Amino acid sequence: MATSTSKIAAEDELAREIRALAPEGSKREKLTVDDRVLARVTDGIYRQPSSALRELISNAYDADATRVVVRTDAPRFERIVIQDNGIGMSPEVLAYLIKHIGGSSKRTQRGKHLGTVSDESILKSKSGRKLIGKIGIGMFAVSQLTQHFQIITKQKDDDFYTSAIVVLETHSEELLADEDGEFRTGEVLITRIPTNDLNAQGTDIILMNLRKAAKDDLGSLDRWLALEEENNHDVTDGYLGNVVAPVFHIGRIAQDKRSELLSQPKLPWEDQDLPHQRFKKLYDAIANEVGKTSANPTTAAVLDNYLKMLWDISLAVPVEYIDKHPFDIKSTDGIDLYQLSNNKQRGQASPLILPEGETIASAFGMESCTPDPAGGFQVIIDDIELKHPIRIDPVLRGDTKHNKPLLFVGKCITPFSKVEANRGGGGLEFEAYIYWNPIITPKENNGVLIRVNSASGTLFDETFLDYRVSELTRLKQMMVEVYVTKGLDPALNIDRESFNSSHPHYQFIKDWIHRAIRQATNRLKAMNKEVLEAHKEARNHIHRTSLATHVDTVWEKLHGGDSSPPEVELVQQVDLATEAQRRQGKLIIEHVASTLNIQSPTARARAAETETARIKALVGVLAAYGLTESMPYHRLEALIRDINAIYQQGDA
Repeated sequence: MATSTSKIAAEDELAREIRALAPEGSKREKLTVDDRVLARVTDGIYRQPSSALRELISNAYDADATRVVVRTDAPRFERIVIQDNGIGMSPEVLAYLIKHIGGSSKRTQRGKHLGTVSDESILKSKSGRKLIGKIGIGMFAVSQLTQHFQIITKQKDDDFYTSAIVVLETHSEELLADEDGEFRTGEVLITRIPTNDLNAQGTDIILMNLRKAAKDDLGSLDRWLALEEENNHDVTDGYLGNVVAPVFHIGRIAQDKRSELLSQPKLPWEDQDLPHQRFKKLYDAIANEVGKTSANPTTAAVLDNYLKMLWDISLAVPVEYIDKHPFDIKSTDGIDLYQLSNNKQRGQASPLILPEGETIASAFGMESCTPDPAGGFQVIIDDIELKHPIRIDPVLRGDTKHNKPLLFVGKCITPFSKVEANRGGGGLEFEAYIYWNPIITPKENNGVLIRVNSASGTLFDETFLDYRVSELTRLKQMMVEVYVTKGLDPALNIDRESFNSSHPHYQFIKDWIHRAIRQATNRLKAMNKEVLEAHKEARNHIHRTSLATHVDTVWEKLHGGDSSPPEVELVQQVDLATEAQRRQGKLIIEHVASTLNIQSPTARARAAETETARIKALVGVLAAYGLTESMPYHRLEALIRDINAIYQQGDA
């Protein structure tokens, strides 16, 4: 009762002080959080079953695990086991976790005492990783899947494991405080288990009695039932006509007999394939679906819910890329590189030429792709090793006049560190790239993905952080990743799946990305113009060459191959020198180009060249027929002008 009594006493004291305030008087007091709010987090603030596994994997990362193995019991999903080889939890850490929901020891001085954070920085793990978790509710993301789970944990050199069996109390409309004024969120049964294996360390989490809704979701039940109904109805009436069968799936299980498969799995890998080969084959299979089921299918259309869950988790957790980090690309990798400018006013993307053998990371000192201080992080789910399903492909997809895909890279150290933290949110530093290809595969990778301390829960934002400029075609051809190496953390909402869009850090990144997109689109427009001009020039060159060839053919037909057509020169005005050349037999025609009313200087020059080639060819043909020999120059020039006027009318 002491806790409740002390809270009531504090409230009464504050009320008396408020009543005692003099006119225009004031009092400063700290705001506190009602325990009822924190108790509600176990009711499920996360949106998808994948969120629970993502949070547990992130906890393992913060505990310096280098390997996480998950067994989901697919396609039955009776229970899920998550095992990691991190530092494990001492009884003190476990006790703190149980008694402080929403009060994680991470990022606190208490964490140093408990050994959950680095001695040098409360923002890092023991090995020096930047922490993903913040407030200690990630463990309770499991309420999305079950109310019943077990934690088995051990630290190195301990001669015992600690087991905690947790039963959550959730979905209660009225949360009632106990005698001490605390709100219960469940019960825990703690057991000490002796062991002789002093070197063992890590944490196992066993999710038992999964909710039916979670099992149905992971098993894609709604989709299978919709397809079944569609097959039993006349599809011409539009009934459920938008449901498509997944190309790849884990099979469908009978609801009454969960050991029975109603349909066999269809997976893009073989049983003998190794874990890292399986995920790569999954990625390649989706990429290969382009042009089959649709112009560019979504993963949701190609995959069932379980495989889509693996895909989403692989995007979110801090694993390696399926090929290599985008900043490990070199100038010789077949992609045109450009550097983004931080200039707010007239920033332009400039060509980036790296020294031989140097990567983007080494040239810019990129922090986001530095080696992991704990030695790497591997996540294996059901014998499938997850990798970021993002590839900076040097191969162009779709119809385009460009020769290579484009990669725009940038790095920004903002001035927020110079602003008071309560106004600017503290320091902010980030690195980013924009990848352009006519078709982004898969379609969900078209957008902006923001990683904070190597992790993400937001996936790709297809609105490009609410980009308002009308660039629909080019935006569909872009993939953007932002790596926040310092800051933005406070802008993450409690579920880490969205941002507080009014936070200064988010606003700064949003504006920076929008400027970067404009730089990329401006560069693309300029390149498209250059390509178009080059195409027109090539076409005109072919036309001019064919005119000269035709003159040679006519001359050879009439005069044989022993002589060549006379040289023809066009001048704006005949002077004494050109008159002398005329008397020596050179065909010099006085002519002023009639295409000078064209506005574009490039187009005007090109039209003038074409007109010149055409007139020279005309004079050459007339000469082949002997018509220039007896015709005075003023008559010849008048004839050329009149014939050319006919061409001009045709061009118009």
